[in-house]
Amino acid sequence: MTRTDPAQYPAKAADALRLFNHATLPKRDGAGIAYPGTAYRAIGNLATLSHRLPQALDHIAVGLTGLHKAGHLTADHGAPATHTAAAVKALRRAEELAIELTKALERAHTATGPLGYGGQSDNTDDDL
Repeated sequence: MTRTDPAQYPAKAADALRLFNHATLPKRDGAGIAYPGTAYRAIGNLATLSHRLPQALDHIAVGLTGLHKAGHLTADHGAPATHTAAAVKALRRAEELAIELTKALERAHTATGPLGYGGQSDNTDDDL
């Protein structure tokens, strides 16, 4: 049986963000996001993503800790315990920051909710 590498999923999420950044790159004639509905939905999706980050980071920290406790880790230099402790400490801090990020994105999502588009339109976009 072949096991799927779970690291592929964050890689796909990172690639999706790269594509979003490219699609929303400001253009010579204006912003890369034409309608407030697009911004609202994008912020909501980013909030969902950031809401899920703490659990993912916790799983990595727990996994590394378990590998260390089982004696399955080595290190190119220094002690595996030192590197594991540093990684887990950084992951715990990243969890805290992800929670703060989620809160900020939720505030931005709420703030963009009432916005509508008042410019000229060709009536072909659902994000007006």
